[in-house]
Amino acid sequence: MPIPKRSFYFLRHGQTDWNAKGRFQGHSDIPLNQIGNAQAHDVAVALEGSSIDFVIASPLIRALKTAGIVGERLGKPIFVDSELRERHFGAFEGLLVNDVKRQFGLQPHQRLVRHLPADAEQWHETGARTVRVTSKWLNRHPESTLLFVAHSGLFDALYELIFGSRIEQKHSPYLWRYDANGWACEPL
Repeated sequence: MPIPKRSFYFLRHGQTDWNAKGRFQGHSDIPLNQIGNAQAHDVAVALEGSSIDFVIASPLIRALKTAGIVGERLGKPIFVDSELRERHFGAFEGLLVNDVKRQFGLQPHQRLVRHLPADAEQWHETGARTVRVTSKWLNRHPESTLLFVAHSGLFDALYELIFGSRIEQKHSPYLWRYDANGWACEPL
């Protein structure tokens, strides 16, 4: 199912202590730290005046708290969808990303997608799930402007599927805009 060709917003949750330490979080339910809370409040201010009608969030506390701060500031309802959870890293959850990369002879900038444990969600599965969940909401609400609050794995999968590459994300909302020139992904 292709992603409907219309604009939407996507926001990665604010920082957690595990983000700061470089740990695989996956399904581990780690809360926002002080920086993450401040990031969520900053994003909420940045989104004031946007045309967002409602927010769809991952049920993991770091995303749900981010969505709650934004939704409250904007006065918009929040819906939760379990398909927006971060990808599961299996046996890697809780480990330091760079330690695992060293075990495979990889540099910090190199990706681990070919080295994930068998009990992890594989990269192609993350991509398919991301397309499925965003398409489901966009198709159900064709007249609404949506904000998805989720995780970097989903953002990366979506970006790679549309643009064929990855970008270094910021803790800011992105407008995924579709027009006569095709897709654009712009940080606000």
